[in-house]
Amino acid sequence: MRRELASAAKDMAVYIKALDENLAESPWRGAPLKSAASASAPSPYPAAVPAGPADTSMTKQPPADMDTLAEKVGKCRKCGLGHARLNAVFGVGSYKSKVVFVGEGPGFQEDHKGEPFVGRSGQLLDKILETVLGLKRSEVYIANIVKCHPMKNPETPEAHGNDRPPTPEEISACRPYLDEQLRAIKPLCIVTLGSVATKVLLGIDKGISLVRGRSYDYPVELFGPGHPIKVIPTYHPAALLRNPNLKRDTWEDMKLLKSFLENGKID
Repeated sequence: MRRELASAAKDMAVYIKALDENLAESPWRGAPLKSAASASAPSPYPAAVPAGPADTSMTKQPPADMDTLAEKVGKCRKCGLGHARLNAVFGVGSYKSKVVFVGEGPGFQEDHKGEPFVGRSGQLLDKILETVLGLKRSEVYIANIVKCHPMKNPETPEAHGNDRPPTPEEISACRPYLDEQLRAIKPLCIVTLGSVATKVLLGIDKGISLVRGRSYDYPVELFGPGHPIKVIPTYHPAALLRNPNLKRDTWEDMKLLKSFLENGKID
């Protein structure tokens, strides 16, 4: 037991040191975090469609072929985000991954490059994957609730600090795309990054600090009985950039994920 505890402590020390290297030069370090909501009311965000996709035209291609779906996303103008963004941000990684990481939406860097989590938050997420799970981003799948950059001022897409959370209407318009991504990949687990993604996918209205630290059953049956999906909520990497003290909680959440991926259960 002592040997196992010593090994775990050593692993955590390596993880914290690796993250500190990313956090040290963060321009957001020390910035205050918004307080988490404590209400237990249902989520204000739209729920997934439990039986079949909302847009049946999305299933004409084989489930593993997401090229057609990505093309649909690139042409989508269902909400105002599609008219303002520079690039649609579909997703990245392995279609065979057992885990899908889901954030709320693209930011400035993602909008410019067309790939999720490529800014400082993405660099930190890559470091977490590597140090805790021993995985590269190419070995997991990373996506967002909405595929276009939600901006405070859509007329200035080149401006920094122009990010905002997606609205329920924008989420409702984009949610079927994420559902189809999940149906195609058939992950065993979803990791929700931050409060918005957690509220949307679990259908709750509690802040991330109140629900992290355990796993949940995904409340939507995407591909029939006998194929449950676990959901592990954790902090968005941007939260760690603002408050490095959260890295220990994130370590614990990622250890839950590692145990599930290795043993099929949550320790």
